[in-house]
Amino acid sequence: MSTYLISDIHGAIEEFILLLSNIGFDASSKEDELYLLGDYGDWGKKSIETIGYVMDLSGSPNVHCLIGNHDLMFLQAIEADRGMGVPDIVWYEVNKGYKTWDDYARLSENNKRAVYEWLRSLPFSVDIQMGEKLYMAAHAYPYFGNRGKLGRIYTKNEAVWHRAKHNEDPFKNYHGRKKYDGLIIGHTPTSYFYYNRSGGTVSGPNSIFFGEKIIAIDCGAKILDYPEFGEEYENARLAALRLDDEKCFYVR
Repeated sequence: MSTYLISDIHGAIEEFILLLSNIGFDASSKEDELYLLGDYGDWGKKSIETIGYVMDLSGSPNVHCLIGNHDLMFLQAIEADRGMGVPDIVWYEVNKGYKTWDDYARLSENNKRAVYEWLRSLPFSVDIQMGEKLYMAAHAYPYFGNRGKLGRIYTKNEAVWHRAKHNEDPFKNYHGRKKYDGLIIGHTPTSYFYYNRSGGTVSGPNSIFFGEKIIAIDCGAKILDYPEFGEEYENARLAALRLDDEKCFYVR
């Protein structure tokens, strides 16, 4: 049995399906566990198709889906909509939410309700036990709910929006009983972590980042439909991490 993690698909459904094939993941089998760390839509041109595909996958007990900041913005847009069809403009335009919203608006009422209920059900974090090591997976930063004596940073908003630093200890202000060995996140493209660690320019395809306490797996797939982004587009990949042996898998 292997444990895989993928984050920030952003509508890249073809790459996602190819990546699942490359790692040999079969949702109907109980051999492997798959953790998806949020941001299923926006940016990519097949965002609502990707969300539907992930929803189907999540029906399997060995597929675990978390909420990301884009999923939360989508959920908030649905909750704010009163038939006017005008979602938050920052999400809709700046964050490319229209890639999701415009197709969502064409769904049947039953399918809209299914998407809404699924988004509402997504947790902010999950614990993963790997041998003697305990990891937390979250979209951007830890979320503990009511566990332990928590610092201000451990809020739902921070769990999907905070940009962790390459050398920080994300559990510094956590004083609960659990002893976490590391945090696995998406949200921030890994080039950010490599750039800040090296203090200079980073070139070449984005790769999964391994820090002392943080593993970051967002390799910039949201740009895969945007060749006008130049080098950022050239370096963008969708990544999967096999946590058992820290092997990395990539597709364009």
